[in-house]
Amino acid sequence: MIHAKLGDLAAAEEHLHLALDIHGLDRKRTRAIVLADLGQVQLKRGNTETALATWSEFLDCADGVQSVRINDGLTNIAARLPGIVDSPAAAELGERIAARA
Repeated sequence: MIHAKLGDLAAAEEHLHLALDIHGLDRKRTRAIVLADLGQVQLKRGNTETALATWSEFLDCADGVQSVRINDGLTNIAARLPGIVDSPAAAELGERIAARA
């Protein structure tokens, strides 16, 4: 996420995709955290639907995982969803996050 903090969102997205290739399904927590970050970068780049799909994958991956960083990801996603108006995918994500609580 250093690239994102420096404002290079394209490089941030590329590095997060590489991280997903490294962290397979055997590392659910790590993969979920990367997906949460990737969705955030995608949203900042204006790729709303892609971000929502990534966050949906995050929720699938985070299912059953207890972690402070997973909870932070959930909180961050939930905080951004109200800004995405008229999106059934955003509404569904909000419902899924609420059901986890």
